[in-house]
Amino acid sequence: MRGTTMEFGVLGGLSVQDSDGRHLPTAPKQRQLLGLLLLHPGEVMPIRTCVTEIWGEHPPPSAATTLQTYVMHLRRLLARMPSVGSREAAHERLRTTGQGYLIAVRTDELDLLRFERTVARADRAAGDDATVARLLGAALALWDRPVLADVRTGPVLRSAVTHWEARRLEVHERYLDARLRLGRYRDVLPELAVLTRLHPTHEALHARYMTALAQTGRAGDALAAASRLTSRLARDLGVAPGPAIERLKAVIRHGGTVPVPSVLPSLPGRRRV
Repeated sequence: MRGTTMEFGVLGGLSVQDSDGRHLPTAPKQRQLLGLLLLHPGEVMPIRTCVTEIWGEHPPPSAATTLQTYVMHLRRLLARMPSVGSREAAHERLRTTGQGYLIAVRTDELDLLRFERTVARADRAAGDDATVARLLGAALALWDRPVLADVRTGPVLRSAVTHWEARRLEVHERYLDARLRLGRYRDVLPELAVLTRLHPTHEALHARYMTALAQTGRAGDALAAASRLTSRLARDLGVAPGPAIERLKAVIRHGGTVPVPSVLPSLPGRRRV
């Protein structure tokens, strides 16, 4: 039977589709509202929050009424989808609840929820690095671009996007650690090279990069990475690397066994240069 599967996407561009094709609002503010609701699935988003997201701190007097119109258009879009099929079902999907709106989606329908479900499975597999790496790799594969990359964002969405991008990086770090513990040093080098360029003051990523370089016989490159980190921390933040980086440098200089990083600070502390 056609049209029975429904999928929503936020881990990249905004996406709404079923087996009948893609169904997306074209109006920027409607896309903004839908993105806001999907980043908070099953959670009531107060009208005031929705208004602030779309119009900022100084909304027009008609904002609440216009918001109702946007919700009506989104429901019409959903009702036209074979996987929804009726106005009543669209109202069940996009509900008016109290003083706000809520979108109801199942875990298997939204990529964000599938991501978290897969990460939770990896949590339960702790100690089995091969399984952890496989599951976290599958979770990360759900992302193809930054969250809601093609949606205009206001203050509420910007905060939510920042949260989820930080969550993505946290999971990516755990994925890299599992692969390092499995001895896949060469495999992780390209990813770590990119990540350390994107996050030039992130000490934990640099520690992982230095470890992978040293373990593949590139001690000089590992120390050069540490030097770049030191310079960037001093220039951008006025701090020096923490003791974990200094210990790692000393081990590499003396040709010792380089440990796989365990728990390292993602950001420098209050160390002054």
